[in-house]
Amino acid sequence: MAAFVRNISRTVYATIFPRSMVAIPFILLSANTQAVEQEIAPTAPPPPPLAATPGVPFDVAFGIALTTDYVSRGITNSNSEPAIQGYVEPSIELPTIGTAYVNVWSSNVDYGEGFEGAEIDVAAGIRPEFGPLSLDLGYVHYFYTPEHVSPDYGEIFAKADYNVEDMFTIGGRVFFAPDFNQSGNTATWVAGGVRVPLPHDFSAYAGIGYQFIDDPDAFEQLAWMAGISYSWKSLTLDVRYWGTDLSDEGCTARSGFSDGCDDRVVATISFDTSWSAVRDWLSDK
Repeated sequence: MAAFVRNISRTVYATIFPRSMVAIPFILLSANTQAVEQEIAPTAPPPPPLAATPGVPFDVAFGIALTTDYVSRGITNSNSEPAIQGYVEPSIELPTIGTAYVNVWSSNVDYGEGFEGAEIDVAAGIRPEFGPLSLDLGYVHYFYTPEHVSPDYGEIFAKADYNVEDMFTIGGRVFFAPDFNQSGNTATWVAGGVRVPLPHDFSAYAGIGYQFIDDPDAFEQLAWMAGISYSWKSLTLDVRYWGTDLSDEGCTARSGFSDGCDDRVVATISFDTSWSAVRDWLSDK
């Protein structure tokens, strides 16, 4: 769920870079674009299901989103243009372990003329819970098509959200790439944030993150974001502000555009549901 231009030195690394999670996803995946996108802020609670299905350990969640700009870690991945995104996530509840899942997420990407295509993120992990503490541990691999759009690579991730008396949730994120953009260098994204529930199904959130790259010539970056979201049934509207400290040179290397890391406001509308919710809704008809 994320792709940044992979030019870690001064020459565009064969092409371009990722997300996640941020995301949400902080999220982009907007709270529920489900790309492992919650990269900075705590994950928003999902929209309430149309109906509950007790005793069923297996389910399939799915959703679609339209966003004014695919931004990951403060950097545009769609040339500051709109993107359509979608995901499917089969999951199963396991005793003592929590939820095990596989997530497939996709979005259109644009890193400049000749480098347009699609990103497909495939993730697998577990989501154990310990009272107010929720964890998400797993691995995500970023694929790009056509192949020349960006080098494929993967990240190991750990996400933690802690609910403080239902007043607010604090969260932390760590994504580690053993071979960032197939450059031979490691990279680590570290982020933290807070989400506060508001009346009438609104919530506000903010967070900050830093991209470390094990290359003295790389353009590391600090990114920050803040936003507000509103949920109604299975629909979520999310509006957020993004900013980074990247220079024009660093931004060109990371996104393909000198203005691809400028401050911006991104709006996303998403629809999220599950097979069990649809089935139960149909059974009531």
